[in-house]
Amino acid sequence: MVETISPVVHGGRGRWLGTLALHTLGATGTAAVFGVVLGGVGGALGAPWQRPGFFALAALSCVYALGTLTPLRVPVPQLRRQVPEWWRTFFGRPVAAILYGAGLGFGFATYLPNGTLVVVAFAAAASGRPLIGAILMAPFGLLRGLSAIVSWRSLTQEQGRALLDRLVVAPGSVRHIANGVSLVLIASAAIVASIRIGESPWASLAAAALAWVFAWAAVSKIAAWRRWRRTLSAYDLPMSLERTAAWAVPMAEASASLLVVAGMSRTAALWSVALLAALSSSLVRARRRLGRHVPCGCFGGRNAVDVRVALVRNAALMLTAVFVVVRGTDAPSLSWPGVPASADALPLTLTLGAFVAAMLVAWRASVWFVRGRGA
Repeated sequence: MVETISPVVHGGRGRWLGTLALHTLGATGTAAVFGVVLGGVGGALGAPWQRPGFFALAALSCVYALGTLTPLRVPVPQLRRQVPEWWRTFFGRPVAAILYGAGLGFGFATYLPNGTLVVVAFAAAASGRPLIGAILMAPFGLLRGLSAIVSWRSLTQEQGRALLDRLVVAPGSVRHIANGVSLVLIASAAIVASIRIGESPWASLAAAALAWVFAWAAVSKIAAWRRWRRTLSAYDLPMSLERTAAWAVPMAEASASLLVVAGMSRTAALWSVALLAALSSSLVRARRRLGRHVPCGCFGGRNAVDVRVALVRNAALMLTAVFVVVRGTDAPSLSWPGVPASADALPLTLTLGAFVAAMLVAWRASVWFVRGRGA
């Protein structure tokens, strides 16, 4: 954002300060909304998970602390997308500033150098409360939006390029140490909290973990559709089967998550076992054709994966699913609504109207994105 949200681009510091404020507002607002969604989804998945949730938060923090402070490479879920450059010319300055901030506020759609956001997002979901989720996630958007303030002195094109060059070559040791220490503190606090809290079942947390894993797998395929199709074509399936698998696999993965949200944890676990068995058999089949390393579109990855690593990962997920089958229950949280009473007519009409309006906004947004790609 330094080369876009800077005084030289916006004609001086006066207008730039207004743009920076709108940019920060967009980033903070989007991050807070994302936190609300995480807290709500976590609540639908049975959060707060009490002691198991704190244990999981501590473990996740320790893993990413190691990935930040040591040479150990820990994957960070991210789409590595850039906000569209054409927004700056297609929209007016205020709208473009808010949109650029909103693109950064979500976090996982852009580039993440470390896993601190993953830990904070898990904490927001584990709280099971939308308000707590917003409070936890909003500071991320605030700081990311304000990061463009480093361009304060960029009043000319030369100063802007010089600042960008300095940022590119600047060592990230201080940033890594700060994130690593923060993760260690989070892990310590989670361990202390888990000691002080009472015992609770682990099945709901295990079911929630399955839901998150399969939701990310489905979203990553849909978000990077062309890459997913290229990965699928490498398996040399019959054309009719390949076309069916292109949409059936993401739908099957998403259905596992939806079943957990609907309270059908045991059914979701059984479905997960069948799905993991099918995916594992396809990896074994690809191993015979392509060798030890095969392309994998499991979580939006760009590189080939070692079949042994993928099978171990699937085995761990399968064991988690088996645990949910044994210890979990099916307690549907959704039911078919009855015939609305006369007093419900107005709320029902407003809800349907809001849904139609949201669909129209989504359609117009998709048109804007297509225009941007063609520009």
